[in-house]
Amino acid sequence: MINLNYANSVRCRQLMEPQNIINSSDMLERIEAVCKRHFSNENDQNESFVFIIDSLKADNFRRLRAYKGKSKLTTYLYSLINSLIIDFRRKKYGRRRIPAGVAKLGKWAEAVYRLVCWQKFTFDDAYDFLQIEGLFEEPYEQYIKDIAPIRKAPCRENPTFQSINEMNCDSMQNASGSSSNPLELLICKLDHERRIKALKIIRETTAKLSQEDQLLVRLVYGSEQPVKTAANIMGFSLSSARRRLKRLLNQYREQLLAEGIREP
Repeated sequence: MINLNYANSVRCRQLMEPQNIINSSDMLERIEAVCKRHFSNENDQNESFVFIIDSLKADNFRRLRAYKGKSKLTTYLYSLINSLIIDFRRKKYGRRRIPAGVAKLGKWAEAVYRLVCWQKFTFDDAYDFLQIEGLFEEPYEQYIKDIAPIRKAPCRENPTFQSINEMNCDSMQNASGSSSNPLELLICKLDHERRIKALKIIRETTAKLSQEDQLLVRLVYGSEQPVKTAANIMGFSLSSARRRLKRLLNQYREQLLAEGIREP
């Protein structure tokens, strides 16, 4: 009689073989999703996909064999894929540089450029970040005047950078609940002073989450991936991912309430 525990162990080892990991439809879908998120151009998507596959196979699957089991395999693979796609971007387009006209304005301006041009945040988001980090202490009205040169700076990664429209509360509140970040919807209703405080609380709360929970939050609310896509990337069932998100949102709300931040 076959020992079922032994058979399951053999099956598990087979699934963990690098060649089997790369050839799995789940892995290929994850790589494709990351490529599409980083590049809008179909040629770049295809080239980056091939680059990642070739890199994972290089040196007898060296990168995959480096997995030591200190985190979930899905988390390790997601980090590895993102690292490789950054390598691809650098090889094809070179290292990103901040324009000299922005750099001469100071560290605060460099931070704004990185956030808006490279990471696709709005100028309002960037202002909140500057306030939290203590990089810009002037009022919002002065900030709007001072970012005029940054608006005119070239930005290859984000073609809408020069004519970007600020995200406002009206557009956020009119968006459907299924496609909106509930934390952003709440924060958008706050005045600037309380918004800055709320963002700081959210950042501190996120830092205390487990690695898996942080990744789930980044995927759904940071990268705006559908919950189903995030669940596939992380190896969760859709229902499990939804339960986790519900628990995490309650955790954020409890922390905000504890600090006196509540929806107007």
